[in-house]
Amino acid sequence: MKQVVFLMLCFNLCLTAAAQDYDNAVSYMDVISKQRENVSKKFMSYASASAHGKKAKKVENLRAKLLDEVQEARMNIAGMPGFKGDKGYRDSTVVFIKLYYNVLNEDYSKIVNMEEIAEQSYDDMEAYMMAQEMVDKKLEEGNQKMTLATEAFAAKNNITLNKDNSELGEKMKQVHEINTYYNELYLVFFKAYKQEGYLMEAVEKNNITGIEQNKNSLLRYAREGLDKIKNIKAFQGDNSLVASAKTVMDFYEKEVNEKLGAISEFYLTQERFATIKKEFERKSSPSKSEVDTYNKAVKDINAATDAFNSANQSLNKERNDVLNDWNKTVKVFFDEHTPRYK
Repeated sequence: MKQVVFLMLCFNLCLTAAAQDYDNAVSYMDVISKQRENVSKKFMSYASASAHGKKAKKVENLRAKLLDEVQEARMNIAGMPGFKGDKGYRDSTVVFIKLYYNVLNEDYSKIVNMEEIAEQSYDDMEAYMMAQEMVDKKLEEGNQKMTLATEAFAAKNNITLNKDNSELGEKMKQVHEINTYYNELYLVFFKAYKQEGYLMEAVEKNNITGIEQNKNSLLRYAREGLDKIKNIKAFQGDNSLVASAKTVMDFYEKEVNEKLGAISEFYLTQERFATIKKEFERKSSPSKSEVDTYNKAVKDINAATDAFNSANQSLNKERNDVLNDWNKTVKVFFDEHTPRYK
Protein backbone atom coordinates (compact mmCIF):
# COMPACT_ATOMS: atom_id res chain seq x y z
CA MET A 1 0.00 0.00 0.00
CA LYS A 2 2.72 2.41 -0.91
CA GLN A 3 1.93 5.91 -0.29
CA VAL A 4 2.75 8.82 -2.60
CA VAL A 5 4.69 11.60 -0.87
CA PHE A 6 3.94 15.20 -2.02
CA LEU A 7 5.74 18.28 -0.76
CA MET A 8 4.18 21.68 -1.14
CA LEU A 9 5.75 24.73 -2.75
CA CYS A 10 3.18 27.14 -4.05
CA PHE A 11 4.45 30.68 -4.38
CA ASN A 12 4.96 32.48 -7.65
CA LEU A 13 4.50 36.05 -8.75
CA CYS A 14 3.28 37.43 -12.04
CA LEU A 15 5.40 40.41 -12.94
CA THR A 16 5.62 42.33 -16.18
CA ALA A 17 8.77 41.38 -18.00
CA ALA A 18 11.36 44.08 -18.22
CA ALA A 19 14.93 44.36 -19.36
CA GLN A 20 17.36 42.87 -16.87
CA ASP A 21 18.32 46.00 -15.03
CA TYR A 22 19.22 45.69 -11.38
CA ASP A 23 18.58 49.42 -10.93
CA ASN A 24 14.94 48.88 -11.94
CA ALA A 25 12.80 47.46 -9.11
CA VAL A 26 10.37 45.57 -11.38
CA SER A 27 13.19 44.07 -13.41
CA TYR A 28 15.01 43.12 -10.22
CA MET A 29 11.95 41.32 -8.88
CA ASP A 30 11.32 39.69 -12.24
CA VAL A 31 14.75 38.02 -12.22
CA ILE A 32 14.13 36.52 -8.78
CA SER A 33 10.57 35.51 -9.64
CA LYS A 34 11.64 33.59 -12.74
CA GLN A 35 14.20 31.64 -10.73
CA ARG A 36 11.48 30.52 -8.32
CA GLU A 37 9.06 29.78 -11.13
CA ASN A 38 11.59 27.50 -12.81
CA VAL A 39 12.00 25.59 -9.57
CA SER A 40 8.22 25.30 -9.23
CA LYS A 41 7.91 23.81 -12.70
CA LYS A 42 10.54 21.20 -11.95
CA PHE A 43 8.75 20.34 -8.72
CA MET A 44 5.45 19.92 -10.54
CA SER A 45 7.08 17.49 -12.97
CA TYR A 46 8.36 15.50 -10.01
CA ALA A 47 4.99 15.46 -8.22
CA SER A 48 3.17 14.49 -11.42
CA ALA A 49 5.55 11.60 -12.10
CA SER A 50 5.18 10.36 -8.52
CA ALA A 51 1.40 10.41 -8.62
CA HIS A 52 1.02 8.87 -12.04
CA GLY A 53 3.01 5.76 -11.25
CA LYS A 54 6.25 6.46 -13.06
CA LYS A 55 9.13 4.10 -12.36
CA ALA A 56 10.94 4.73 -9.09
CA LYS A 57 14.24 5.34 -10.87
CA LYS A 58 12.70 8.02 -13.06
CA VAL A 59 11.04 9.71 -10.09
CA GLU A 60 14.30 9.69 -8.14
CA ASN A 61 16.13 11.13 -11.13
CA LEU A 62 13.57 13.94 -11.28
CA ARG A 63 14.14 14.66 -7.59
CA ALA A 64 17.90 14.78 -8.17
CA LYS A 65 17.38 17.23 -11.02
CA LEU A 66 15.05 19.28 -8.86
CA LEU A 67 17.68 19.49 -6.14
CA ASP A 68 20.20 20.71 -8.72
CA GLU A 69 17.69 23.26 -9.98
CA VAL A 70 17.00 24.57 -6.47
CA GLN A 71 20.72 24.82 -5.71
CA GLU A 72 21.37 26.64 -8.97
CA ALA A 73 18.53 29.10 -8.28
CA ARG A 74 19.87 29.75 -4.79
CA MET A 75 23.37 30.45 -6.08
CA ASN A 76 22.09 32.67 -8.88
CA ILE A 77 20.05 34.79 -6.51
CA ALA A 78 22.79 34.88 -3.87
CA GLY A 79 25.13 36.24 -6.54
CA MET A 80 22.85 39.18 -7.32
CA PRO A 81 23.64 42.56 -5.84
CA GLY A 82 21.28 44.14 -3.36
CA PHE A 83 18.78 46.57 -4.83
CA LYS A 84 20.32 49.97 -4.39
CA GLY A 85 22.16 48.69 -1.33
CA ASP A 86 19.10 46.89 0.10
CA LYS A 87 19.89 43.17 0.43
CA GLY A 88 16.75 42.24 2.41
CA TYR A 89 14.61 40.91 -0.45
CA ARG A 90 17.51 39.02 -2.04
CA ASP A 91 18.59 37.42 1.23
CA SER A 92 15.02 36.48 2.19
CA THR A 93 14.67 34.69 -1.13
CA VAL A 94 17.96 32.85 -0.63
CA VAL A 95 16.81 31.69 2.81
CA PHE A 96 13.50 30.54 1.34
CA ILE A 97 15.10 28.54 -1.46
CA LYS A 98 17.63 27.06 0.96
CA LEU A 99 14.70 25.91 3.11
CA TYR A 100 13.17 24.21 0.08
CA TYR A 101 16.47 22.54 -0.74
CA ASN A 102 16.86 21.25 2.82
CA VAL A 103 13.30 19.91 2.81
CA LEU A 104 13.90 17.99 -0.38
CA ASN A 105 17.35 16.79 0.56
CA GLU A 106 16.90 16.04 4.27
CA ASP A 107 13.23 15.92 5.27
CA TYR A 108 12.22 14.04 2.17
CA SER A 109 14.99 11.49 2.69
CA LYS A 110 13.73 10.90 6.23
CA ILE A 111 10.19 10.44 4.93
CA VAL A 112 11.40 7.92 2.36
CA ASN A 113 13.13 5.98 5.15
CA MET A 114 9.97 6.14 7.27
CA GLU A 115 7.97 4.83 4.34
CA GLU A 116 9.94 1.58 4.52
CA ILE A 117 8.60 0.81 8.01
CA ALA A 118 5.32 2.74 7.90
CA GLU A 119 3.20 -0.34 7.24
CA GLN A 120 4.53 -2.22 10.25
CA SER A 121 1.95 -0.61 12.53
CA TYR A 122 -0.76 2.03 12.62
CA ASP A 123 1.43 4.23 14.85
CA ASP A 124 4.26 4.04 12.31
CA MET A 125 1.87 4.96 9.50
CA GLU A 126 0.42 7.84 11.47
CA ALA A 127 3.93 9.12 12.26
CA TYR A 128 4.85 8.82 8.58
CA MET A 129 1.87 10.91 7.50
CA MET A 130 2.44 13.42 10.30
CA ALA A 131 5.99 13.85 9.01
CA GLN A 132 4.56 14.74 5.62
CA GLU A 133 2.20 17.24 7.23
CA MET A 134 5.08 18.82 9.17
CA VAL A 135 7.04 19.26 5.95
CA ASP A 136 4.04 20.95 4.34
CA LYS A 137 3.72 23.20 7.39
CA LYS A 138 7.41 24.08 7.27
CA LEU A 139 7.16 25.07 3.63
CA GLU A 140 3.93 26.97 4.20
CA GLU A 141 5.63 29.01 6.93
CA GLY A 142 8.49 29.65 4.54
CA ASN A 143 6.01 30.77 1.89
CA GLN A 144 4.40 33.21 4.31
CA LYS A 145 7.76 34.75 5.21
CA MET A 146 8.65 35.02 1.53
CA THR A 147 5.32 36.66 0.80
CA LEU A 148 5.90 39.26 3.51
CA ALA A 149 9.40 39.98 2.21
CA THR A 150 8.10 40.37 -1.33
CA GLU A 151 5.24 42.63 -0.31
CA ALA A 152 7.59 44.76 1.80
CA PHE A 153 9.98 45.21 -1.13
CA ALA A 154 7.12 46.00 -3.51
CA ALA A 155 5.58 48.55 -1.14
CA LYS A 156 8.95 50.21 -0.57
CA ASN A 157 9.46 50.55 -4.33
CA ASN A 158 5.89 51.42 -5.35
CA ILE A 159 5.22 48.14 -7.17
CA THR A 160 1.73 46.65 -7.46
CA LEU A 161 1.73 42.87 -7.18
CA ASN A 162 -0.71 40.35 -8.59
CA LYS A 163 -0.84 37.04 -6.74
CA ASP A 164 -0.31 34.16 -9.11
CA ASN A 165 -3.51 32.49 -10.28
CA SER A 166 -1.68 30.74 -13.09
CA GLU A 167 -2.27 27.18 -14.22
CA LEU A 168 0.91 26.06 -12.47
CA GLY A 169 -0.15 27.58 -9.16
CA GLU A 170 -3.55 25.91 -9.39
CA LYS A 171 -1.98 22.55 -10.20
CA MET A 172 0.30 22.71 -7.20
CA LYS A 173 -2.62 23.63 -4.95
CA GLN A 174 -4.52 20.65 -6.33
CA VAL A 175 -1.64 18.30 -5.50
CA HIS A 176 -1.70 19.42 -1.88
CA GLU A 177 -5.48 19.07 -1.58
CA ILE A 178 -5.45 15.57 -3.07
CA ASN A 179 -2.75 14.41 -0.69
CA THR A 180 -4.51 15.80 2.39
CA TYR A 181 -7.83 14.26 1.40
CA TYR A 182 -6.35 10.85 0.66
CA ASN A 183 -4.30 10.69 3.86
CA GLU A 184 -7.39 11.16 6.02
CA LEU A 185 -9.17 8.25 4.35
CA TYR A 186 -6.09 6.08 4.19
CA LEU A 187 -5.56 6.23 7.95
CA VAL A 188 -9.16 5.08 8.46
CA PHE A 189 -8.55 2.22 6.04
CA PHE A 190 -5.13 1.29 7.38
CA LYS A 191 -6.14 1.08 11.04
CA ALA A 192 -8.75 -1.60 10.33
CA TYR A 193 -6.64 -3.26 7.63
CA LYS A 194 -3.72 -3.70 10.01
CA GLN A 195 -5.97 -4.98 12.79
CA GLU A 196 -7.39 -7.63 10.47
CA GLY A 197 -3.83 -8.71 9.78
CA TYR A 198 -3.30 -9.34 13.49
CA LEU A 199 -6.54 -11.29 13.54
CA MET A 200 -5.45 -13.51 10.66
CA GLU A 201 -2.17 -14.20 12.46
CA ALA A 202 -4.13 -15.43 15.47
CA VAL A 203 -6.25 -17.62 13.19
CA GLU A 204 -3.17 -19.16 11.60
CA LYS A 205 -1.74 -19.92 15.06
CA ASN A 206 -5.01 -21.47 16.31
CA ASN A 207 -4.93 -18.90 19.09
CA ILE A 208 -8.52 -18.77 20.33
CA THR A 209 -7.85 -16.05 22.91
CA GLY A 210 -6.02 -13.98 20.28
CA ILE A 211 -8.88 -14.48 17.82
CA GLU A 212 -11.44 -13.19 20.29
CA GLN A 213 -9.36 -10.20 21.33
CA ASN A 214 -8.43 -9.18 17.79
CA LYS A 215 -11.88 -9.65 16.31
CA ASN A 216 -13.35 -7.37 19.00
CA SER A 217 -10.75 -4.73 18.16
CA LEU A 218 -11.43 -5.13 14.45
CA LEU A 219 -15.15 -4.68 14.96
CA ARG A 220 -14.50 -1.53 16.99
CA TYR A 221 -12.14 -0.06 14.37
CA ALA A 222 -14.52 -0.90 11.52
CA ARG A 223 -17.39 0.86 13.26
CA GLU A 224 -15.20 3.83 14.17
CA GLY A 225 -14.11 3.96 10.55
CA LEU A 226 -17.69 3.97 9.30
CA ASP A 227 -18.50 6.85 11.66
CA LYS A 228 -15.53 8.88 10.40
CA ILE A 229 -16.32 8.15 6.76
CA LYS A 230 -19.81 9.58 7.20
CA ASN A 231 -18.26 12.99 7.76
CA ILE A 232 -15.89 12.91 4.78
CA LYS A 233 -17.36 14.57 1.72
CA ALA A 234 -16.68 13.75 -1.91
CA PHE A 235 -13.53 15.21 -3.43
CA GLN A 236 -14.61 17.69 -6.08
CA GLY A 237 -17.70 15.59 -6.73
CA ASP A 238 -15.80 12.29 -6.71
CA ASN A 239 -17.09 9.98 -3.97
CA SER A 240 -15.17 6.90 -5.14
CA LEU A 241 -12.61 6.79 -2.30
CA VAL A 242 -15.25 7.26 0.37
CA ALA A 243 -17.43 4.54 -1.17
CA SER A 244 -14.52 2.12 -1.47
CA ALA A 245 -13.37 2.76 2.11
CA LYS A 246 -16.93 2.14 3.32
CA THR A 247 -17.01 -1.15 1.41
CA VAL A 248 -13.83 -2.26 3.20
CA MET A 249 -15.23 -1.30 6.63
CA ASP A 250 -18.50 -3.09 5.83
CA PHE A 251 -16.52 -6.20 4.95
CA TYR A 252 -14.61 -6.15 8.24
CA GLU A 253 -17.82 -5.72 10.20
CA LYS A 254 -19.44 -8.59 8.31
CA GLU A 255 -16.31 -10.70 8.77
CA VAL A 256 -16.58 -10.42 12.56
CA ASN A 257 -20.35 -10.69 12.86
CA GLU A 258 -21.07 -13.40 10.30
CA LYS A 259 -17.94 -15.32 9.34
CA LEU A 260 -15.55 -15.56 12.26
CA GLY A 261 -18.03 -17.41 14.42
CA ALA A 262 -17.51 -20.53 12.29
CA ILE A 263 -13.74 -20.17 12.61
CA SER A 264 -13.80 -19.72 16.38
CA GLU A 265 -16.25 -22.61 16.74
CA PHE A 266 -13.98 -24.85 14.69
CA TYR A 267 -11.05 -24.37 17.05
CA LEU A 268 -13.22 -24.87 20.13
CA THR A 269 -14.69 -28.02 18.60
CA GLN A 270 -11.22 -29.18 17.65
CA GLU A 271 -10.07 -28.83 21.26
CA ARG A 272 -13.08 -30.75 22.55
CA PHE A 273 -12.60 -33.48 19.97
CA ALA A 274 -8.91 -33.87 20.83
CA THR A 275 -9.82 -34.37 24.49
CA ILE A 276 -12.63 -36.86 23.72
CA LYS A 277 -10.47 -38.77 21.25
CA LYS A 278 -7.59 -39.04 23.71
CA GLU A 279 -9.88 -40.40 26.40
CA PHE A 280 -11.65 -42.75 24.00
CA GLU A 281 -8.42 -44.27 22.69
CA ARG A 282 -7.35 -45.05 26.23
CA LYS A 283 -10.38 -47.31 26.65
CA SER A 284 -9.75 -50.95 25.77
CA SER A 285 -13.48 -51.74 25.89
CA PRO A 286 -15.48 -48.51 25.64
CA SER A 287 -19.13 -48.57 26.61
CA LYS A 288 -21.95 -47.85 24.17
CA SER A 289 -22.37 -44.43 25.73
CA GLU A 290 -18.69 -43.69 25.22
CA VAL A 291 -18.85 -44.86 21.60
CA ASP A 292 -21.90 -42.68 20.99
CA THR A 293 -20.11 -39.70 22.55
CA TYR A 294 -17.06 -40.29 20.35
CA ASN A 295 -19.14 -40.70 17.17
CA LYS A 296 -21.01 -37.50 17.93
CA ALA A 297 -17.68 -35.72 18.43
CA VAL A 298 -16.53 -36.99 15.02
CA LYS A 299 -19.70 -35.64 13.39
CA ASP A 300 -19.24 -32.34 15.21
CA ILE A 301 -15.63 -31.90 14.09
CA ASN A 302 -16.51 -32.84 10.51
CA ALA A 303 -19.35 -30.32 10.47
CA ALA A 304 -17.15 -27.66 12.06
CA THR A 305 -14.40 -28.37 9.51
CA ASP A 306 -16.85 -27.93 6.61
CA ALA A 307 -18.12 -24.67 8.08
CA PHE A 308 -14.53 -23.50 8.69
CA ASN A 309 -13.47 -24.22 5.10
CA SER A 310 -16.58 -22.56 3.69
CA ALA A 311 -16.10 -19.45 5.83
CA ASN A 312 -12.40 -19.25 4.96
CA GLN A 313 -13.01 -19.56 1.23
CA SER A 314 -15.75 -16.94 1.36
CA LEU A 315 -13.61 -14.57 3.44
CA ASN A 316 -10.57 -14.94 1.21
CA LYS A 317 -12.59 -14.15 -1.91
CA GLU A 318 -14.41 -11.18 -0.39
CA ARG A 319 -11.20 -9.83 1.14
CA ASN A 320 -9.36 -10.01 -2.18
CA ASP A 321 -12.28 -8.35 -3.94
CA VAL A 322 -12.60 -5.39 -1.55
CA LEU A 323 -8.85 -4.79 -1.28
CA ASN A 324 -8.38 -5.01 -5.04
CA ASP A 325 -11.24 -2.54 -5.43
CA TRP A 326 -9.63 -0.20 -2.89
CA ASN A 327 -6.23 -0.32 -4.60
CA LYS A 328 -7.78 0.18 -8.02
CA THR A 329 -9.89 3.08 -6.75
CA VAL A 330 -6.84 4.77 -5.21
CA LYS A 331 -4.89 4.44 -8.45
CA VAL A 332 -7.74 5.84 -10.54
CA PHE A 333 -8.34 8.64 -8.03
CA PHE A 334 -4.74 9.87 -8.18
CA ASP A 335 -4.55 9.35 -11.91
CA GLU A 336 -7.69 11.39 -12.53
CA HIS A 337 -7.17 14.22 -10.06
CA THR A 338 -3.40 14.76 -9.95
CA PRO A 339 -2.45 17.29 -12.62
CA ARG A 340 -0.12 16.08 -15.32
CA TYR A 341 2.92 18.20 -15.94
CA LYS A 342 5.91 17.46 -18.10
